[in-house]
Formats: sequence, structure tokens, C-alpha cells
Amino acid sequence: MNPERRWGLASIAPIAASVILIAGGEASGWPLATARWLSLVMLAACLAALIPLRRAGRATAISLSFGAFVLLAAAGFWLWPTGLGRAVAAGPIAWVYWMLLAGASLPWAFGAPPFTEAFAKRTTPEAVWQTDIFKRINRNMTLVWCLLFLAAALVATLAALLPALKGPLAQALCTGVIPVSLMLGIGLPFTKNYPAHYQRKLGLEPVAAGVEPLSAEESPALISAPTPAPAPAPRPIREETMSGQKTIVAINGSPHGGIGNTSQMIEMLRPTLEAEGLALEVITLHDKEIDYCTGCALCLEKGTCWIPDEHRGLVKRLLDADGIILASPVYFLHVTAQMKTFIDRSLGWGHKPRDTYKPGLAISVAAAFQEVEVADYLAGLLHVYGAFSVGTLTAMATGPGAFLGKEAVEARAQDLARDLARAVKEKRRYPVTSQDLFFYLHMGWLVKNHKDEVMKADYRHWEDKGFYQGFEQYVNQKWSTVEGRGNEARDAWIKQMIAERKARKGGATPPPAPQPREAAPGPQMASTCRELLEMMPLGLNPQEAGDLKATVQFNISGGEEFVAHLDIAEGKCAFVEGPAARPNLVIKAPAQVWLDISQGRLDGQAAFMGGKYQTEGDITLLMRFNKLFSSR
Repeated sequence: MNPERRWGLASIAPIAASVILIAGGEASGWPLATARWLSLVMLAACLAALIPLRRAGRATAISLSFGAFVLLAAAGFWLWPTGLGRAVAAGPIAWVYWMLLAGASLPWAFGAPPFTEAFAKRTTPEAVWQTDIFKRINRNMTLVWCLLFLAAALVATLAALLPALKGPLAQALCTGVIPVSLMLGIGLPFTKNYPAHYQRKLGLEPVAAGVEPLSAEESPALISAPTPAPAPAPRPIREETMSGQKTIVAINGSPHGGIGNTSQMIEMLRPTLEAEGLALEVITLHDKEIDYCTGCALCLEKGTCWIPDEHRGLVKRLLDADGIILASPVYFLHVTAQMKTFIDRSLGWGHKPRDTYKPGLAISVAAAFQEVEVADYLAGLLHVYGAFSVGTLTAMATGPGAFLGKEAVEARAQDLARDLARAVKEKRRYPVTSQDLFFYLHMGWLVKNHKDEVMKADYRHWEDKGFYQGFEQYVNQKWSTVEGRGNEARDAWIKQMIAERKARKGGATPPPAPQPREAAPGPQMASTCRELLEMMPLGLNPQEAGDLKATVQFNISGGEEFVAHLDIAEGKCAFVEGPAARPNLVIKAPAQVWLDISQGRLDGQAAFMGGKYQTEGDITLLMRFNKLFSSR
């Protein structure tokens, strides 16, 4: 026989023994001899089933309760037939319900897990058994079943005690119809539907039995409905929590809900966001169940907060969003109590940097002052939820809608909404700041230093994400490298600066600076890079060239592909097609880049340091170009 089937038969043995004992007793009128031997045989059957179940850890509160009833009946009939034995015979079904109530409530009252957990674990993945939501759901379900057992026990007891209820119809109603209706009409539907309802209330996505839950980081408290019935077939698709439209989720910390100035400022963003194809979802904290942080730090050690309320579901909506907004009015120089409570409870995420980079905004309004500081504070917390700030929206207002310069506030809101939408659609990244570096260095050290104590979950997160591999891995951005020879350019600049300063301090008279002259019309009018290079000899400054003898080769790419060089000697310059035999300097540049530099549309030094063009050879010669080819 299949082992699971064998254990299942063993579990129902105490129930069958109780039914046989009651049926036999009622049919025979409970004569003492019959009651004694029948109860003894049924007790032996219960022990034969319960002892192996107990050893295997499979004995449930239901099986033990029915076994306790048989034991109670046997003890009454053998040890105290005129007292307990007579009471059992007078109302055996009532005693069954009292035993069920005792089996469900007493172990729980003395620290044992709620009895429904044994059934829930048969249909849920082991990964969720230790989560707070799993335990809270089973506590609530056990409480409901205890109340149902109590109601059934009271009704059946009244039928046993009151003479008016001794008739067959009354007995059938009180011992059968009413209790069974409570179990089937309330108990089983509640067991089936309550877990999913509770999860949705917290903003979680229920998972069907047999479907693996998401990781703790994605949703650390998902569970499926605990029920003693066989698990239904797995559903391959979970219900969607958001549509395909990009969504911005705003957290509004104002206790005024949708009528305050904070709400009005959030709504100023909506028309532009919707015009850009984004949906705006606003979550008001004043009507949410969010308890205070207790400072126990269990979220750092275990990875989740133990408090069972709506906070975790709200954070999940932020993490799932494409962009986020944190908004709060100024209350006594800071955010509201509602927003501060929400932020404090986010500590478990604050130590675990996200590897997502969504855009976010911060909004604050005040009647007098501190709105800028509060907005900056909120902007600095966006990273907790995987976002970076694209800006802050602030305003002054003394009453609902009484903004100072409302038109300016609305215009600023529209600009920020466009920036936010552009960042979402183009998947933009914003530059790293020194605050990111400080957080990485300090928090990384703190987490690693306490990895074996209170920050176990934090350390696992940092290790799993690879953040300890370096700051570049943490921010997912790379240091840029300058193509070419930036150090040589710096060295040449320093040498030139020192030489000029020595000449001035030593009393030497530097050569007179050439007088400004009109720009040569040729190079400025060039439409191609080839035309420009052909005209460059016209711009040579003979005084600056002096006795310079040099060859500068240009390797032009991009829109034009050619190689040419300039020969400079005896104060003159000549354009020559093709490569030079021994160039002193080689400039490799896209045609448009060199054209823009020469015609003043692009800073040459910045372009060089930015890697827009490269050089080989005498870098000091490049640094003289501005003077060598100054205007005539």
C-alpha cells in the first residue's frame, strides 16, 4: 500500500472508532458491560493508529481529539460509571465537540503551533512555513475553528441537558444539522478563501498550491491556502497585479487624503504623465494599517519584518512600479507621522540596495518653511525602493489650493513629469554621486562587520548581488577611460605653465602678444573637413611658428575618409595629400569633430579629454594649435 495512503487511513482510525462507539452505544442503550468492552476495543484501535502517527510526526489535533474522546469514554465506563460514564452516555456527540475544542485550543494556548498549520503544510511550499503571514493566517483560522467547535459543543450540550430537546427532531438538529452546517457552511469556505483574501488585503499575489513561491526578496510572505483537502492542480499562470502600461506609484503621506495640497501637487503631474502614456497610481497612507517600527532589527537578521500589516504590500507596489514618487507636507519641520512610520518600517529594504534603477520624484509643501529640506530628505530615500531622483517639486501654501505662485508650481510639475516620463521610457541612468559612494563604503562595512549577528540577511543580499566586488558593480556603472594620452597632455600643460611663470618671475620679457586680427574667411567658411585642412595654412601665425619645423598628419574618419598632413617650416605651412613619412604628431579624428573644433563649436581640450579624438606623437604641438593657427 502507498505510504501516504496508509498514513491517511491511520489518521481516520480514531474518527471511525468514535463513530462506532457512539453508534453502538446509542443502538444498545449504553448498557454498562457493552459500553465497557466496546470502549476498550475502540481505545485499542485508536492507540494502534495514534502511536505510529505520533512517532512519525503526523498526528493531527483532529485525530488526537477523537482519540481523547474514546479514552475519556473508556475511563468513565471503567473507573466512574455512575458519574463520568453516565455523562458520556447522555451526550456523546457533545463530548466529541468539547474534545475538538480542547484539542484545537489548549496546545495553542500553551505555545504549540495553531492546529491548522499541520494541514496548511501539506499544500504549501516549505519556504513559506516560517513567514509571519503564514503564521498569522493560521492563527486566525484556528481561532475561527475554535469558535465553531465551541458553538457546536454548546448546542449539542443543550440538547443533552434540556428535556424539551430530547425529541428525535431536536436531537438531529442540535447534534447533527446545526454543527455540520457550521462546519460545512462556514468552516470549509473560510478555510478555502481566507488565505488568498488576507494576502490580497496586504497587496500580495496569492500563489496556488503546488506553485513555487517567489523569492523572499520579491515577496517574502506569499503562501497558499491551507486546507486539508487534496491540493488542486498547479496553475501555471498567477494573476497579474499590473497591466502592461508603465506605472508611476506615488506614496502620499498627508493625513488629509485627497483634499490636501500634497494631493493637489501630485495631481498636477497626472495630465502630463498620461499624455506621455504613463499611469499614475496614488497610495494614501492615512487609511492604511501600518504599525510603528519596534526597533527590534529582526528585519535585518531574518530578512522580513514580523509585524503583519499592510506595509510590506505597499513596498512591493513601489518595487514593482516603473517610477515612484514620495510626497509629504511639512509637519513641524519634517515629514508627517504617517510618512515617517512608513519610512521607519522600510529599514529591512534600506540596508539592501536594489539593483534596479527607476526614476523618482520627491514632493513637499509647507505654509512657512522647510519644504526644500523635506523634499531633499525624501529624494535621498528613493534609493531604498530602487529609484534615483530626477528632481523635487516644492511649494508654499497656507490653505487647500492656496499656493503662492500656483502657475509656477504647475509649470514646474509639468517639467518634472516630462523628465520622469522621459527617464522611464528611455531607461535613463543618472550620474553617481558622492552620497552613493559614502553609502556603499559605510553600509558595506557595517553589514560585513555584523554578518554573523544582527545583519545576516543583509549580508546574504550583498553577497548574492555581488556588491562586494566593487563600487562599479554596486552602481552598475563603469569609470570611463580616456583614449589617447591624457597624462602626456597634462604633463605638457604643466611644463608650459611652469616655463611661462619662470620667464615672468625671472624678468625675461616674453614676446609681445600678437594683436587680435580678423578671422580668416577661408577656414570659417569650410563646409567639409578636407576644405578646412586645405585652408588651415592660410591661418598660420608666422610669429608664433618662428623656427618651428614639424609635420602634423590627420587621419580623418566618419563622414569623410582620407589621410593628409601639414608641413610647417620657416614660418610657412603647406597642405599635402596622403600620409607623412615621419610625422611629429598624428591626429585621428572624425571629420565633423575636427570641423566643429576648428570653427569654435566644440572645445578642443574637452573633446580630447572626452575621447572624441586621439593623438600620437608630440602632444605639446597639439597644445600650440590655438596660437599657431590664430586668426590673421
